[in-house]
Amino acid sequence: MTTNWDAASVLAASNVWAWVPDGAPHVRNAEYLVVAYPDWFITPTSARVFGSDRDATELADEICGIARQWGRGRLWWRLSEFTRPSGLEPLLEERGATVVDRMDVLAMPIADGVPHLPVPDDVRVRQVTDEQTVRDALAVGNDAFGGEDPSAEQVATSLAEVQAGLADGTGARWVAYLDGRPAGTGGYTLAEDVCRLWGGATHSSLRGRGAYRAVLAERLAAARAAGATLALTHGVVDTSSPILRRLGFTRYGEERVLVQDLP
Repeated sequence: MTTNWDAASVLAASNVWAWVPDGAPHVRNAEYLVVAYPDWFITPTSARVFGSDRDATELADEICGIARQWGRGRLWWRLSEFTRPSGLEPLLEERGATVVDRMDVLAMPIADGVPHLPVPDDVRVRQVTDEQTVRDALAVGNDAFGGEDPSAEQVATSLAEVQAGLADGTGARWVAYLDGRPAGTGGYTLAEDVCRLWGGATHSSLRGRGAYRAVLAERLAAARAAGATLALTHGVVDTSSPILRRLGFTRYGEERVLVQDLP
């Protein structure tokens, strides 16, 4: 268990954060992870580089070749100022990749407790446990991040993931309601004593009424009870990051998502 979370350890925990759904084609080694997510995923083919001493051209060609073997014509890279080799991001930009998202690496030590986050009385929060609450969570997420109505496959996959996380204690998800409508959502996954906060979102028609804060409060309390000593998240620079910093999170760096068309 880590209790002294300095900048280096926070950034190291951020760099290894990756998610592979059950059954998704992927290649993982000490240098990188490439995943072919389902088609409904916002970034269906993703590459995260953990670190490599190889030439940037050699590494990029190898990773792009993996994506092509899966028949994927577009690749989303997750990089930061700490990515090795340092020449990878400039190389990708030379090849036409463009930055489509910028996220701050944010963290909060919680070994000694979590902050009190005042929540309006009219916000109701439920843990996601069944098909209806899964659909409610997906409805909020699709409104916030963009996406079509959830397919039967997306609902079934999400429900299976929720139930697996609840069964082994490694993760959970919540939905906040206002006036009986799903207004906010967010989940977390435990990686040893790191709580990875993901999917925090508010429905565009119900912003500013405390739903985001209510879901965050539930996640932090549950993670602390489960033994987490650090809450870690990636906040979009222009939207969620300022909110999270006002609530007590500290910024440690930036991650960028670059999208590259594969010829």
